[in-house]
Amino acid sequence: MSNQSDIKSAGTLGFVGSILMFIPYVSIVGYILVLIALNRLSKAYGNEAIWRNALYALITAIVGSVLFTFALFAILGATSSLYYMGLNISVIGLFIAIFIVGYIIILISGLFMRNTYNELGRSSGVEDFNKAARWYWLGAILSIIIVGSILYIVANVYAILGYNKLRG
Repeated sequence: MSNQSDIKSAGTLGFVGSILMFIPYVSIVGYILVLIALNRLSKAYGNEAIWRNALYALITAIVGSVLFTFALFAILGATSSLYYMGLNISVIGLFIAIFIVGYIIILISGLFMRNTYNELGRSSGVEDFNKAARWYWLGAILSIIIVGSILYIVANVYAILGYNKLRG
């Protein structure tokens, strides 16, 4: 297989995966396809940073989600126990601390996603990937409010456009 056909097939995987990311219950398949595409594109362009940043974004998101969920349930269980024991703990303060840590994790993962698509844009010469990088980063920054989710959708649309250009 030639380098150009590797890029086209990876572009197709990324294109299909990015579209599947919009469909509930199938989105995990989309994420996996996009990761496979990023791995193949990283090899095709000889740019290890594409895959490394994508992997770090994934690991940060998974570890952060697990820790966030665990901390949330632990605090919910602990606060009711501590309340009955007569200890006064600010539940609101604990929730604020958890959400601040969660926000920082989202920022770190968003930074890696931005770096992934900036590298892909630089290597491929497709400007849509640079736009996707910008919108992923803005989505991470504004994830503290609902607007961030909308910006992630915009970023994903630009990624779809970029993958489509790689296919053709």
